[in-house]
Amino acid sequence: MRRALAVGILALLLGCSGAPTTVTAPDLRCGQDQTSDAAKDVVEKVGGLRTDDVVVRLARSTPAGIVALVDGDVERAYRLLHDRYGVAIVARAEGDGVADGLAQIERLVRSSCPTG
Repeated sequence: MRRALAVGILALLLGCSGAPTTVTAPDLRCGQDQTSDAAKDVVEKVGGLRTDDVVVRLARSTPAGIVALVDGDVERAYRLLHDRYGVAIVARAEGDGVADGLAQIERLVRSSCPTG
């Protein structure tokens, strides 16, 4: 009985709550200029941003716009990052380190902009 209870609690803690793991802007436009000063400025502002609910682990400029990988509440992160900075895609960070993050961003962009 204790083991079943422990497994249930662990599942809840690991995010099996049905919360989204990725939120994409409804007005997403592929083919964005990744090297613009505006894109670089947003990446600099949001990279490492921390609030009570969210930590931005990695942000990159992509053909889909700015993509941010976060720890914490993805929906709240999207509302903050999209409304204030125009971030196009916010996703829960998977894996460890920059290499995993860059691979995750590449997958997200490929699925959002299959020809770009």
